[in-house]
Amino acid sequence: MRVASLAAAVLMAVAGPALAQRAPDPVPIEEWSLEKVSAMGEAIYDHDRAAWVATDALLAHLADGARTAGVAGWIVVEDGEALRVRFLRNDGGVPASAFDVPVRNGRAGAVQIPTDPTLSAAEQARFRARQTAIDNIGRLRCSQNLNTVVLDDPDSDGWLVWLLTPMPESGAIPIGGHYRFRISADGGAVLRRDQLSNTCFFAERPPAEAREAMLFYTQIVSKTPVETHVFLSIQNQLTLVIMADDRYFSVGGRRIADITEMVNRR
Repeated sequence: MRVASLAAAVLMAVAGPALAQRAPDPVPIEEWSLEKVSAMGEAIYDHDRAAWVATDALLAHLADGARTAGVAGWIVVEDGEALRVRFLRNDGGVPASAFDVPVRNGRAGAVQIPTDPTLSAAEQARFRARQTAIDNIGRLRCSQNLNTVVLDDPDSDGWLVWLLTPMPESGAIPIGGHYRFRISADGGAVLRRDQLSNTCFFAERPPAEAREAMLFYTQIVSKTPVETHVFLSIQNQLTLVIMADDRYFSVGGRRIADITEMVNRR
């Protein structure tokens, strides 16, 4: 990033419709190291991408949307060096796999009907954690539908679950409106819920001809960028400049840099 071009390159993100009332006071979230923010943001992207390419593969395989009516959700699980998306059905009140789709390097493999649809105890807990988070969303709701990502919590035996505001039809980038949950190991209890922004915030995508374009966002619920900033930067192939706690950070993919001194020298 060239210092001389920073001010000219940053495009101010455009917020969604004005709120009728003043936004509530921000609630500080659990702070993570930048290393963890980076790693989790990249993992969120990998799992979210796996879910949507697997969904496309399943719809193409079935060629009949009505046949997916029995799908009650999905989980993404590690499968060696690949990921496996398990589309679930309700089998007498117990989730079971109806279809499996392997995903490697962002590409979906052939749709498989598992010979043994039974979920392991860990897979059942993973799906339960997803449902527990959905049932406990907070006051901020920026979309009718939300995407979900469930990961092992590297700091405990529980789960980390994200409820992610998807991109609207306009193509705007949903920088705000995401949640992070810590869920118990059995998937049934919320240990902590963090709302990763104070309001809904959709950023207009920079024009294609804009060189070295970036989006600027002020983060008020944490002192650093959060993992959804990394996720969105990777997803949109775009650098975000985050101001948090009077410091400036650039988020370019999984690389996060404190650029406060560089900005203040201008």
